[in-house]
Amino acid sequence: MIGFGLLLSFTLLAGCSGKDGDTAEDLLVHPRLVMGPEDRLPLLEKLQTDARAQWLFSVVEDKANTALEEPDLAVWDHGAHGHNGEVAEARAFLAWFNQDEAMAASAKEALALLDDDWDSTATWDVNIRMVDSLFSYSNAHDFLSGTDWFSEEEAAEVQDKLTTINRAFYNRYIASDAMRQLILGTTQNNHVIRTAVSLAYVALAFPDDPDASVWLDFATSELDYLWGPDGQYVQADGGVSEGPLYYAFAVGAAIGYFHAANRVIEPDHAFTRTCINRQDVEPWAGHGCVEGEEYLWANPLHEPLFWSTMDWYLAIRLPWGDRPPLADARFGTLNGSALMAPYGGSSTGIWGWETQTGETPDTTGSAPLTLHHLLLLDETHQGVEPEEGLVYLPDAGNAVFRSGWDEDAIWGLLLGESGSARMTVHDHVDGTSFTMAAYGEYLLLDPGYYKPNELSNAVTAQGDAHNVILVDGQGAPDKGLLTNFGDVDATLENPVDGAAVDYVESWQSYEDVDIQRGVSFVRDRYFVISDRLEGGTGEDRTYQWRMNGYAGLDSGGEFSVDGDTARWARDAAGVDLSLSSTGEGLALVEPEYEEGDRPHVHEVDDGVAHHKVIDGEVRGEAPGFLAVLAPYQVGAKGADGPLEVTALETSDGQAAWAITTADGTDIAWLREPDATGGLVLPDGRTATTDAEFLLFDLDGTFTLLSRGSYASLDGSVFAASSAESGVALVE
Repeated sequence: MIGFGLLLSFTLLAGCSGKDGDTAEDLLVHPRLVMGPEDRLPLLEKLQTDARAQWLFSVVEDKANTALEEPDLAVWDHGAHGHNGEVAEARAFLAWFNQDEAMAASAKEALALLDDDWDSTATWDVNIRMVDSLFSYSNAHDFLSGTDWFSEEEAAEVQDKLTTINRAFYNRYIASDAMRQLILGTTQNNHVIRTAVSLAYVALAFPDDPDASVWLDFATSELDYLWGPDGQYVQADGGVSEGPLYYAFAVGAAIGYFHAANRVIEPDHAFTRTCINRQDVEPWAGHGCVEGEEYLWANPLHEPLFWSTMDWYLAIRLPWGDRPPLADARFGTLNGSALMAPYGGSSTGIWGWETQTGETPDTTGSAPLTLHHLLLLDETHQGVEPEEGLVYLPDAGNAVFRSGWDEDAIWGLLLGESGSARMTVHDHVDGTSFTMAAYGEYLLLDPGYYKPNELSNAVTAQGDAHNVILVDGQGAPDKGLLTNFGDVDATLENPVDGAAVDYVESWQSYEDVDIQRGVSFVRDRYFVISDRLEGGTGEDRTYQWRMNGYAGLDSGGEFSVDGDTARWARDAAGVDLSLSSTGEGLALVEPEYEEGDRPHVHEVDDGVAHHKVIDGEVRGEAPGFLAVLAPYQVGAKGADGPLEVTALETSDGQAAWAITTADGTDIAWLREPDATGGLVLPDGRTATTDAEFLLFDLDGTFTLLSRGSYASLDGSVFAASSAESGVALVE
C-alpha cells in the first residue's frame, strides 16, 4: 500500500506522472477504499461458515438487484443519484468479488446515469445529502478498477464526473464565505461532518486530482476538531451535543470515511490546518486553531472518545431499541456501533446493533456500510450486553434509570444539560425534563421533532413543550434562531446508585427561581420526583408542574384525571401520576388545546400527532412539588399491576405519599425548610426528620435523606447522615 502522504507528494512534485509515465492513479492497487485484494480470500472462507456474513452478503445482492432510478435532468437529483450510487457500488463489488463480467456491465449502467451538472441542484442543504452518491460512486469506481472490465477511458470518465461534482460542491459550500458561514459556521454539527467526509472521500479515491490536498486538508481540519476533545461536539463522557438523531445521521458517514482513511492514509502524513470554519462565539470561542499549522491526525476509529459516543447512545436508548426523541429527534436506529469492536471499542456496540428495533440490524442509515460490516465482523466479534445500574453522564446532561435491558424494562431519563451540551441548533429548552417508558410502551414523552417551517426552530423546541416547571407560563429562556441558543445551564448533581434506590438531581434557575429536581427510581419499579424551589420575587405567582403523556387525542390510548391523579394508558402499559405540593390549592388542569401547537403536538414517530398534557397548578412564592410516577402493565395484577398510592395528611409546607408495592410500602415526604410537625404513617407510627426530602420503606431496608441529618420513628433515630453533598442513602 502506498501511503497517501507519499502519493500526494509524488503527485504534486512529479506533475501526476511516474518515472515511466504512469499517473499516480496507475500506481494504486484496486480496490482499496473499503477492502483490498488481500481481503477476497478470507471473505470467501468466512462466507462458508458465518451466518451473519451470509446474511450481509445477501443484503448486498439484494441491493445489486434493485432497479435504477431515472434522474431528473432539470436539476441535479441527489435522491436518484444516491440510490443509483448504492446500486452501482453493490454491483461493482459483486463484479470484483465473483469475477462477474455481467455484473460489471450492470454496474457501468448505473455509473452512466451519474450527472455532473451539480450546480443545477435546487436543494439548499444538499451538502448533507452528498454522502450516498460520492461514497458509493467512488467505491463503485474503486471495485470496478480491480476488474478486467473497466477500461482506462471508462475509469477516467467516471473520475472526471466525480471530481467535477466535488469541485462545484467545495466552491459553493466552502469557498463561498457567506454560504459556509450560514450552513456550516453556525451549526458545527452533522452539516460540517457530512460535508467534510463527502469531500474527503473523493480526495481519497482520486489523489491525483489537483484539488485533492485542498479538499483533504479542509475536511481533516473539521473532523479533527469536531470529533476531538475541544470541538464541543462530543462531551467528555461521550454525549453528543446535537442529540441522538443527528448524531446517528453524522456518525455512520464519519465511520465510512474513517475506515477508508485508515486504509489509505499513513499515520505519519502531515496535514495542514485550515481554520476558515472556526467560530469565535460561544461555545466555540477559544478554539486555538492556527492557520497553516502542520499536524498529525489521529483517526477517531482508534480513539476512546469516539467509542464513548456509541456507549452514550446505547445508554440512553429506549428498552426496545429505539433512540429517545431527545432534542430534535424521533425514534430510530444507529448504523455503525458494531464496527467499533474490530477497532478496539466495546462489544456492547455489537449487542446494541443486533437488538435495535426493526426486523434486521441497520447497515445503511447515515451511510451505506453493509460492506464494512461484511468485512470487519466475524465469529470472534459477538455482542455483550451492557452492565445494569444507573448511568450518570453529567457532561452530556443525561441520567438514565433502567430496571434491565429487556424490552419490557422500566426506563427513565432526566436531563440537566449545560454549556456546549445545550448550545446547539438542534437542542431544546428542556433542562430538568423527565421522560419514562415501561413494559414496552413510551409513556411520559419528550415531544420530539415537529418542524413545519424549515426556516424556524421546531415547534417543540421551547420549554413549555417539555416536562418542566413553568413560572407564570414561562420555562427557561426561549430558544432563538441559529446561535441565539436561549435557555440557561442545568446541571446534574448528587448521584446515588443503590440496591433499592437510584437518585439524581437536576438543578436549574430561571424566572428568579432556583429549581432542584430530584428523581428517585425505587425498587426498579416506580419513580418519585421531588422538586424543591427557592427564591422568587417575594410575591405569589402561578406555578405549573407540567407532564406530557403519550396517550389521548389522536396519539392512541386513553387519558383520565381523578382528583390528584392522572392516568395515561396505552395498549400494553400505562402510568399513574399522583401529584401534591407543599403549597396550598394545587389543582390538576389541562392546558388549552390548539391543533399543531405545543404542548399537545408531538412528532416522535412517523407523522404528527397530539397527546394529553396535565399541569399541576398552584399559586405561591416558591412551592415544592412531590410526584409519584407508577407505571403498570395493562391487565396485570400483583407485582406489575397498578400500584396503590395514597396521600398522607401533613402540616403546612409539606406533602407525602405512601406507595404500596409487592415488596412493601414506601413513604415519600417533601418538606419546606421551615416546615414543622411529624408525619403519621399508615401503620400508626410517627416519623420526624429535618430533611427536606425523605424516602424510606416501612420495613427499614432503605432510607434516602436529602438536605437533612436524621430520620426517626416514634422518637427513635433509624437513619442519619453527615454527607457533604446533602444526599445520603442508608441501606
